Amino acid sequence: MNERMSRKRGIVLSITLLIALIASGCTQNKTVKVGIEENFRPYTYIDGGEKKGFEVDLWQAIAKKSKLEYELIPMEMGELNKGLKSGDIDLAIAGKTITDARSNDLEYSDPYFQTNLVILTASENSAIKGKDDLVDKAIATENGSPGFYYASEIQGAKIHGFSKISDAYAELKSHTADAVIVEERNAQDFIKNTAQGSVKIVGEPFNKESLAILAKKKNKYIGRINEALQSVSKDGTYEDLYTKWFTSKPKMMPNKIKKEVEHDLQHEA
Repeated sequence: MNERMSRKRGIVLSITLLIALIASGCTQNKTVKVGIEENFRPYTYIDGGEKKGFEVDLWQAIAKKSKLEYELIPMEMGELNKGLKSGDIDLAIAGKTITDARSNDLEYSDPYFQTNLVILTASENSAIKGKDDLVDKAIATENGSPGFYYASEIQGAKIHGFSKISDAYAELKSHTADAVIVEERNAQDFIKNTAQGSVKIVGEPFNKESLAILAKKKNKYIGRINEALQSVSKDGTYEDLYTKWFTSKPKMMPNKIKKEVEHDLQHEA
């Protein structure tokens, strides 16, 4: 009798372990939904139906190292945080800053890029020379972006928020807005490829921003992503991708950016 009971228990245990292994395998093979910005060159954008950009290439390298199956989901900038909180997407890599994560109860990876905000104005505009000249001005920017939050703190500013940065640029070109506040590399790309001499960057870059991959709190991906980011930084992949998209070698590698962020957070505390 005891032998029969022992066999039954053994069978039940084996079935339980098999189910657990199958469930574990299903979890590991889950397709991770990764939100990207629809049109934020040179970071993420769609060209002829193909998803391109520095962040797209970097994510592909990270996912390969992490052994993550994924689907890239193009979204508007202002919708990315909502998508993370609702579970429509698992991660976001789209020019998102660590400040975004701290203020919205999200978790962020180690930083992979450091940038700044800049001010764009019409080429013939001589009244705006820097951020001190933006008081009471009409400022166009992208909803949910660092530029939007910065503009919102300027005294008397009339904020024209758009779901796409291209619409903010269109307002500037049509003189409906006095200035645009936007990330530096995107502004440079716009001037080089689209603006046709109609706009210019004024003043010095400001408001240092550290870009990171965002996720909900207590997610299961950030640890693997950080390990993969460290790996692609060491094996030359990061430098190659940076050079491909920005035509120069990086001044700061991710590990140095991380130390700066940690230093800044300690001083804030």
